[in-house]
Amino acid sequence: EKAARPAKAAEKAKVAVGGGGASAERTAQLARQRAAMDRAAGQRRRDADENRTGLRRSVLAETGVAVVLLAVTTVLSGTQPGRAETEQKQAAGGGSASGTASAGPVDVKIPYDTGGADGRGTARITIDPARSGDNTVEARAEGPDGRPVDVPELDISLTEKEKKIGPLHTSLNRLSAGRWKATGFQLPMAGDWQLTLTVRTSDIDQVTEIKNVKIN
Repeated sequence: EKAARPAKAAEKAKVAVGGGGASAERTAQLARQRAAMDRAAGQRRRDADENRTGLRRSVLAETGVAVVLLAVTTVLSGTQPGRAETEQKQAAGGGSASGTASAGPVDVKIPYDTGGADGRGTARITIDPARSGDNTVEARAEGPDGRPVDVPELDISLTEKEKKIGPLHTSLNRLSAGRWKATGFQLPMAGDWQLTLTVRTSDIDQVTEIKNVKIN
């Protein structure tokens, strides 16, 4: 049908000019050119439609891939590695992987002054591992110059006042000048314990100092 249009247009042109001549030929040529332009325009429209269809398909495909990647990223970001998750649980629970509460030595420094001659000094006390069960208690007495002081008496006890446990005496053994130690000292439970230190520097010069310690 499109091919027949130029012929009809040419016939009309010939009829209009009385059938033939240069003017009729020119009119027919213009009609053919117009028909060719119409075909070219139609082809461009079809090509444009095909390009738009391909573009739509490409956009849809890329959108689908992006949605899948976003979903996978969301799942992965919400899942912790096994080790990180275990460490986080340990930190929240304050213990190790086996569920045992972590503990470490507790060091306490207690200045004292019995009021007599050479009555001033410092007691350094270590409780290891500072948790319920067996513990080792060490005590060192030092003078103002930092040297060991061999005082006549040094006593340490612990009391859990809230649970009304104690006082529990440590039964310190003298190791050397200014140094005492007790092993196998039993603390029945974790909590905030009150450490009581009694130092005697002469028959009449004595003082008692109190310090709180944390037992796990």
